[in-house]
Amino acid sequence: MPSAEMVSLISFLAVLLVFFSIDVRSRDSGAPGPWHTRLFEWASRIGGISTALALTLGWVDLFLPDENDLIHVAFVAVPGSIAVTCAIVLGLEMLWQRWDAP
Repeated sequence: MPSAEMVSLISFLAVLLVFFSIDVRSRDSGAPGPWHTRLFEWASRIGGISTALALTLGWVDLFLPDENDLIHVAFVAVPGSIAVTCAIVLGLEMLWQRWDAP
């Protein structure tokens, strides 16, 4: 992946990492709850870890020469895709909370 495109991807992943960091800190992990509460909590954790992994690999790849295939695009795309999926699941949580409201 060219460096210019990698910079855009890293910027997107950095924003996702901030989102997951705020979301994880706002959750009460010790409290037992219904299955969907645990699902959204784990989606936030898995999304944060996947984002951090993809961001780290993308950052390292940014400083390698473009001809070097040491870090394949899939090594960044797979955890990045998992992170985006988790972000979508957490977006659906807003709808779920709306249904639970009295």
